[in-house]
Amino acid sequence: MRHSTLVALLGVILLAAASPAEEDAKALLDGSSVADFERASKIYEVRVAKDPEDFAARTGAATALTQTMAVRSNGNLPLVDGLQDTPANKALWAELAPRALEHARAALAARPDSAQAAALVATAYMFHASSMGIISSILSGAAGEYKTNARRLIDRHPDHEDALGDYMMAGFLLVAPWPVSDMDQARVHFEQAAKRAPRSARNQYGYAVYWAREGDDARAREHFEKAVATPCTVNAERLFCDFIKKTSKRELTRLGSR
Repeated sequence: MRHSTLVALLGVILLAAASPAEEDAKALLDGSSVADFERASKIYEVRVAKDPEDFAARTGAATALTQTMAVRSNGNLPLVDGLQDTPANKALWAELAPRALEHARAALAARPDSAQAAALVATAYMFHASSMGIISSILSGAAGEYKTNARRLIDRHPDHEDALGDYMMAGFLLVAPWPVSDMDQARVHFEQAAKRAPRSARNQYGYAVYWAREGDDARAREHFEKAVATPCTVNAERLFCDFIKKTSKRELTRLGSR
């Protein structure tokens, strides 16, 4: 067999061997296992190393990394009496968020109109900013970029990922310290998210936390009950669905004892 023919044949074999791994990576992202997401991130980041302009590899890597963080830190959802920024979670975000953000920003730069890339930038940046702590991140100027990312989704892709843009804007305005916080605008965006995607358990949970923090037990109870009764969608909220249900039930128990 001639050398050129042998080289060509080996190339075909290697290509065929690589394809299943790439297909497997896509399937891995549809699950909810951290181990699967970590495997997927390795596959996609190898592809990025070979071709930094590969949009699918960039979005795949960013998705795998953000989903890993979402599962391991309960989606960084707000709590009635605090935040998710434990030392362990902040260390996790500090490790993975910069990589996720790099991939997401590259994807958005390549395709500025991509809803997927815009959502990945917003989500990765949320974890990145949270790794610094809410006050430190705001002092470093994170508030402006966070709101810019959320506003991009609200303006261009309002329904994407169960109204992710409105939900993220509301969450930020809810938990940010004074004078950045804005409870009136947080309510507006939580309400808008719930209207755009009423079947999102995440949106109902966020709105319930808002009312609980405002001291309106009746409205908090209404939305916690909806969060419990509403099946989680196939979008990102599936990754922290158990947390939403358990926490909502716990808060309903608290409300019932008052």
